Amino acid sequence: MDYKKEIYEAILHGVVKFNSLKKAFGIKSDMLSSYLNELIKEEKIIYDRRYDSYFSLKEAIINVNPKGFGFARVEGEEKDYYIYPENLLGTYDGDKALVYPYEQGIKLINAKVYKIINREHNFVIGKLFKKTNKKTGINRYYIESRMLSFPVSVNVAYADLGSAKEGNIVYADIFYHKNDISGRITKVLGYPDDPGIEIETIALEYGFKVEFSADTEKELESIPNEVKESELKNRKDFRNLNVITIDGDDSKDFDDAVYLEKNDNGNYMLYVFIADVAHYVKEGSPLDLDAYKRGTSVYLADRVIPMIPRKLSNGICSLNEGVDRLVLACIMEIDYKGNLVNYDICEGVIKSHHRMTYNKVNKILKKDPILMEEYSDLVSMLDLMKELSLIIRARRYKKGGIEFEVNEYKYTLNEDGSPKSIELRTREEAEKLIEDFMLEANETIAYHMNISNLPCEYRIHEKPDQEKLSTVFDIIRNMGVSLPKTKNDIHPKQVQDALEKISDTNFAPVLNNMLLRSMMKAKYNEKCLGHYGLAMNYYCHFTSPIRRYPDLMVHRIIKRLLINPKNFDGDLIHFEQVLPEVCINNSLSERKSIECERAVDDMLSAWYIELQPKDTVFEGMITSITNFGMFITLSNGIEGLIQFSNMNGYFDKSADGLEAISYNKVYKLGQKVNVMILDASKETRKIDFSLEEDYHNAEV
Repeated sequence: MDYKKEIYEAILHGVVKFNSLKKAFGIKSDMLSSYLNELIKEEKIIYDRRYDSYFSLKEAIINVNPKGFGFARVEGEEKDYYIYPENLLGTYDGDKALVYPYEQGIKLINAKVYKIINREHNFVIGKLFKKTNKKTGINRYYIESRMLSFPVSVNVAYADLGSAKEGNIVYADIFYHKNDISGRITKVLGYPDDPGIEIETIALEYGFKVEFSADTEKELESIPNEVKESELKNRKDFRNLNVITIDGDDSKDFDDAVYLEKNDNGNYMLYVFIADVAHYVKEGSPLDLDAYKRGTSVYLADRVIPMIPRKLSNGICSLNEGVDRLVLACIMEIDYKGNLVNYDICEGVIKSHHRMTYNKVNKILKKDPILMEEYSDLVSMLDLMKELSLIIRARRYKKGGIEFEVNEYKYTLNEDGSPKSIELRTREEAEKLIEDFMLEANETIAYHMNISNLPCEYRIHEKPDQEKLSTVFDIIRNMGVSLPKTKNDIHPKQVQDALEKISDTNFAPVLNNMLLRSMMKAKYNEKCLGHYGLAMNYYCHFTSPIRRYPDLMVHRIIKRLLINPKNFDGDLIHFEQVLPEVCINNSLSERKSIECERAVDDMLSAWYIELQPKDTVFEGMITSITNFGMFITLSNGIEGLIQFSNMNGYFDKSADGLEAISYNKVYKLGQKVNVMILDASKETRKIDFSLEEDYHNAEV
């Protein structure tokens, strides 16, 4: 028996007294003490003298309430732990710490912080203000920020604030003291009403800086602006092919280019060319370290904060029209059923013949005569591309690939940075065919790396919690949609069928969102665990190395282990060792970028509503009902909250979460309602609505 492991398991399950453990395992006291001390040294358990008990240590994220108490959130556990103010041990909101649950509280289990692992905030961004001591007349300066629930003191005299002035938005490094924190101003961003400062502030809050390190800037001097002839050695030359890029109208960097032709045997030859960023960004270089730290490019309304400097992202790495560019090519032979027959992966050089946009391609596919004449050399290939993409999509659909219809919105800004309009992004055939081709390339690369037993950074999407998914299926049935009874293991095909059946209902957005939230989050992993949502056994990210570090990592592995193996054994060991940490970091970076983009959207949405006349009536849909209110989504995607406390009557959420009920009124998920503005603030990034009838009743 592995006593140490079994003792730890027993403590996890509530056997926490020394004598109880001794009795359970029937071992001598000194032996038990030895095992317990080892577990304490390994920081798996802690002994609390007050309770004379051993408790398991858990890694948690701490959320601190402005009132002083906190909650510990352990990944993979449904309920948080409650922490009294005196047990927070100097942790602040967002910090990572080791905690130990020690007793059942009123509603939650109580826990204590044992050790701080990592500080969430190493800096703060906010508005500089001063307080004057009425007795001494001494000024003290503080930074008020939404990042923390309290002002951060600036422990320097006003004369030492540099260029910062009261009212400025400033960036300050944070220093932790025993019972307090203070800030040192390192950058002045401007004033609150400076154009664009809101988005810059949010980007910095999430750690995305525009500037690259001084070492990176120096390295850029050695990066060429044009492809040299010497770099073409051992590369396949694809410059004679009518290669094109297809991207958005406002795109500046082009990761991927495509070409398609048909073989004499009737099979399709799909060429997917991806920018060879790894040729220029060498592992361990300043460029690479900056890219790894960022993990991804971030797209924020009117700007992009790139993962790699623009000299590369918009220049030598971007597959711009009419210039030679180095690429990694994935060439796939696909039959009329969409099956992959053969493939090749190689280094190459291309010259994009046309910089096409989704808008232009969609018009050509719809037989726009002017554009068909202008791009006469592309018409037949674009028709062939549409043909192949429909075949690929049909095959993916047959396998059970899930197509969530998630609406995306584009914000157009005024010169002062305020939102001018919000428009729904549309996905037509051009957008879909490029997505189909990129999915095909990603799957092919992952398949090859896996069957070759080579390390790879996979994009995985694990099977959802079947109980949660089954509950959503029950809710869909309760809303009148006929779904067959499901067994314990719900296949992606069944989710796909459910999405189809709800698509024609009035509450499709609500149910679509419910299904989406029941899914696991996709992430990066060194193990090939498949992609549930795409119904693929093999999947990785290979097609966007300009804007995603995982793709760059996959390219690097391909080049060093597959195409140009010079130190195969050493590189194999190296990548196997570094991949687990790289995958975790890339997953965290992705999550952080998504949160940053959402924060910008929330700010712009609140600002947009803030600018509307107070008497405006909006039509919205009830898309979520919580214990404290109903979330309303407008036709332009803006979401706001109607708090139960602002409704006429006492409302509560029904047991199944489908209704908000009072003694004489019921509101249902998916129901359309008219709402008016109670409050909206770009500072808090929140919107409070009122039902139209309640708003007018309140006025009376």
